[in-house]
Amino acid sequence: MTIIRGFAAACAAALLATAAFTPAMAQEDGRLRGEVEKLSGNDLTVKTAEGKTVQVALEPDYTVTHAVNVKLADIKPGSFVGVGALPAPNPDGSEGMKAVQVVVFPPTSKATERHGPWNSDPNGSMTNAPATQIVAGQKDGKLTLTTGGKDYVIAVPPEAPIVTTVPGSKDMLKPGAWIGISALTNANGKYSAKAVTVSDDRRYPAR
Repeated sequence: MTIIRGFAAACAAALLATAAFTPAMAQEDGRLRGEVEKLSGNDLTVKTAEGKTVQVALEPDYTVTHAVNVKLADIKPGSFVGVGALPAPNPDGSEGMKAVQVVVFPPTSKATERHGPWNSDPNGSMTNAPATQIVAGQKDGKLTLTTGGKDYVIAVPPEAPIVTTVPGSKDMLKPGAWIGISALTNANGKYSAKAVTVSDDRRYPAR
């Protein structure tokens, strides 16, 4: 009985330690999304989507990007698109993908073609490639992206945000603005970033 009680106590302690550590881990994966509470100089205070308040030191030369909504029908063949997607069966039961977010990159973007893991979701995939076919005007739209000689057909449901990015300005970082940071760094418990995206759509970034 003593051994059992000792083991149970050890397990309980481990669970408490894990629970205490998890919130911090949530912001150590290099990504943050949430609402601006204030900007003082280069010190940004953000209330994250998980409800935690985080202080981020913005580098002196930080940049701001503005994510604005577009429609699926606005995407033209040849547009370079990035789609974060999760596995979802097609109507015929075959394996398929459903978009969680769609980003139409500007012509000046340096994004490279790829299809592989999506580091925002361990179950998802990220496809960055030219759009070769767009089906809009239905409940679930559809995008076909082609890279490496292979077509990736991705369903685009109405709940998936579709955005494009344009240059933003630092005065957009005002209280209430919804932001995403994709390259958050953590050194000795202090967060810093050199780029911030302000989104008109609170569904983006989705992860």
